[in-house]
Amino acid sequence: MSLVMPSPVLIGRRFYLRVRVPQDLLKQARGRTIYLPVASIWRAVKIGSGVKLSLDTSDTATAKTRFSEAYAALQAAWQSMASAPAPLTHKQILGLAGEIRSAFVDAFDDEPGTVKTWEHVLVRNHRASTGRAHSLKIPTPETVASNMESRFGTLVDIKLAQRGLSIPPEQRPVLLKKVAEALDEAAIVNLMKADGDYSVSGETSKYPPFVAAASPVSKIRGPHKPDIGIRTFASVIDEEVRRRSAGKDAVPMREATVKKFRIAADDFSTFRKSGDATTVTAKEADAWKRAMLEAGKLSNNSIKQRLQNFRTVLQWAREHSLGELYPAGNPLDIVKAPAYQTVASDARTFTMQEAATVLLAARKEQAPELRWLPWMSAYSGARINELAQLTRQDFFQVEDDWFFRLTTAGGKTLKTKASERVVPLHPELIREGLVEFLGTFAAHSEQRIFHVWSTQAIQRWVRTKVGLTREELAPSHGWRHLFEDLCMNGGVTDAARSYITGRATGKSSEGYGKSQAMLPGLAKEMRKVPSIPLNSKSST
Repeated sequence: MSLVMPSPVLIGRRFYLRVRVPQDLLKQARGRTIYLPVASIWRAVKIGSGVKLSLDTSDTATAKTRFSEAYAALQAAWQSMASAPAPLTHKQILGLAGEIRSAFVDAFDDEPGTVKTWEHVLVRNHRASTGRAHSLKIPTPETVASNMESRFGTLVDIKLAQRGLSIPPEQRPVLLKKVAEALDEAAIVNLMKADGDYSVSGETSKYPPFVAAASPVSKIRGPHKPDIGIRTFASVIDEEVRRRSAGKDAVPMREATVKKFRIAADDFSTFRKSGDATTVTAKEADAWKRAMLEAGKLSNNSIKQRLQNFRTVLQWAREHSLGELYPAGNPLDIVKAPAYQTVASDARTFTMQEAATVLLAARKEQAPELRWLPWMSAYSGARINELAQLTRQDFFQVEDDWFFRLTTAGGKTLKTKASERVVPLHPELIREGLVEFLGTFAAHSEQRIFHVWSTQAIQRWVRTKVGLTREELAPSHGWRHLFEDLCMNGGVTDAARSYITGRATGKSSEGYGKSQAMLPGLAKEMRKVPSIPLNSKSST
């Protein structure tokens, strides 16, 4: 008896996917809800004796394409049901959460909506994570679990379906928690964009790319010859991701990094109407560059970065083929990138008068983030989003000096590994009363001191209430530049300045302050940083 491949079924004026459940799965599948894609949008489908799903089209060719996509996902669902649940590693759980975060950042990049929308999303996320989705119910472990499932469960189910995964029940709460944290981060990025601030792209090094468990492979017979005849840009990138993830001490490529290479390759493929990575010419790449310039949608700097990213993809193709591909050199090497103007560092920095204006205004505020974060950033050079993650237990005292620790522990995020550091409290922060403020929290509290969207709140506050509207000024990053200038003025050593601000230099001195024995010396360097005169009348 031959098996007939199913095909779309026309019911009325619409085509459907209609497939019977395999007999050996019928008992466990009946009544379950699975998720299948239609035009890349994942939909819930309840299983009966079969699976029925509208393909939302009356066009035969379109129906066949959509059927193939949905049917492939259905086969993966059958396979998942037939297999025992496979536990994920901690790294894989973070990888899945990162994919969901990235999807929500990308989806709202052009049209992020309103600030109020994302503030509401953050509030609802917080209520679900704390078991307070219903204000009249007292939070319990059961209400937390129920609220988390109601708020984030569908997204988790869709992601597992996309990956063809089935996980043990005990891992689901862990995955839900990581997804909740990732969606908070995505909401903050979208809130900033809705407020007119695209300075934060949404890229992060926190989430590793998801790498599925290796499938058994056959033994290699004889030497491997690179198959460069059918290599596409997508396969080149996939291979590089695989290589970066291989080995015990591997450093996998970040999902956000992978994404930027895919964007460049996809854009070039669309331009030349081909994804073949073996036939690229410098002339094609230069024409692509000119088309981007003429379209006027990207800045010259963005076009330069896109060319550089695509050049990297071609370089990987050369390396993967062991030099058989493009033996004369990378075609992008001779394509000249466009010139562009940058905003000078001093233009983004607070002037002394502007700094005084903000610090004096902060003294009058009651909200912790508005009262303390401008002062802490001014006297540490730390990024606002780094400081906003601090808890009471991140502050500690060594002899007579106070410090705070910026770390990725406890789900916190920093820009790079070099950003992990211990920062002394400047004497002005002590005099201002920061230590007394910290005394209102339990010494070992893991509760965040400041609001999750402090960066956006401060930027709006500086622009509106404080009234600093100078376009080039960076309300958050401007403190970083000013602090470094103050360090130079006070004679702070280069090693201490780089360490306190979390800048990577590549020098052995990056170890400065990493042990407790060196912290008093670091505090001594911090005391050299001059105070910002609050009665300054200068405007330079």
